[in-house]
Amino acid sequence: MVDRPFPDAEYETRVNRVRELMAQVGMDALFLTTGANLTYLSGYPSPARSGSRPFILILPLDGDPVFIVQNGRQFEAKAYSWITDIRTYAELSRAPLAQIRQAFADLKLTKGCVGAELGFEQCMDIPFADFMQLQEDFPEIRFVDVGPVLWGPRMRKSEAEISYIRKACQIASQAYEKCFPELREGMTEVEVIHTLYTISMKLGGSNPWGVITSGEGNYDFASKGPSSRKIEKGDMVWMDFACCVGGYWSDFSRAGVVGGPTREQRRAQALIHEITMLGVEMVKPGVKASAIAKACNTELAKLDLPVTSSISGLASRIGHGVGLAVTELPHIAEYDDTVLEPGMVITIEPGVATPYGIFHVEEEVLVTEEGHELLSTAPRELWTI
Repeated sequence: MVDRPFPDAEYETRVNRVRELMAQVGMDALFLTTGANLTYLSGYPSPARSGSRPFILILPLDGDPVFIVQNGRQFEAKAYSWITDIRTYAELSRAPLAQIRQAFADLKLTKGCVGAELGFEQCMDIPFADFMQLQEDFPEIRFVDVGPVLWGPRMRKSEAEISYIRKACQIASQAYEKCFPELREGMTEVEVIHTLYTISMKLGGSNPWGVITSGEGNYDFASKGPSSRKIEKGDMVWMDFACCVGGYWSDFSRAGVVGGPTREQRRAQALIHEITMLGVEMVKPGVKASAIAKACNTELAKLDLPVTSSISGLASRIGHGVGLAVTELPHIAEYDDTVLEPGMVITIEPGVATPYGIFHVEEEVLVTEEGHELLSTAPRELWTI
């Protein structure tokens, strides 16, 4: 018995929408491997990559899809997925080419256009040589980027998907609120983030992920894992944390200071939060991601702070989409003209580092029909540790 996050009707809606887009661009089938795209259409909680045991999903424009899994995954596949044609293979660490060839033949995919994970933010979980062999086996099939038919539906979440993201954000907010009061001078960064992870799991958040930095000289490190460094009086302790519910993620940051924040730290935190909320208030249908990024970047450039690095500048964006992955499209960046639509979930996270702290108050936001809903609710002020 497993917990299936959605009823079959949810996947029927997804598949119908994707097939409409396939028909519009002339795709005869999709060829998907291990990862979020496979999860989105099959229901199987796929890892990001498998390597030794790749998963294969072949979705034709018409007819039933074929789901190919390694022998050791067949029972989970049958339990989690709505797909009934589940096939297996035994040999590890390569693509199951014989089973793929047979599936293509059964689905009459001997020629035409097949969408594969060839574009941005995508990766096929099979050896490149095996994919080349597949192309040789089917010379009349043209493999093209699947992005145009999958990224749109994945960015616009259903109510069922949103409910999981909202719950993940509630758990993350509660975890921050319970964690900071438990932290003490002398704890290591490993102990600090372990405390946050443990609390979030007790609250129902799975697969906790996070980065942490603390102490003078370390505030430019905005993407490092926890170390054995002990937090000391005067240290800012900053964490960017995510947890998962039903396969969908939260993602936002909060911070505190051992012994309490200084006036300079409070001021910098307030300034960054003001810019962040400027971006949040711009979130509504019809607004371009690039417009939000430009507005935030303009205000960041005016900051009267001793900036040692631009956290969002180094990231090349001031936010991103959230869903089946902690970070996915769209980019909230000046180079991304994606128009926001209801159902999209994004983060807004302009940030800078200074000699006395990292100031980055990430927020997670849902685009609604009327405007937006702020999903991250943990206090934004610096905690006293």
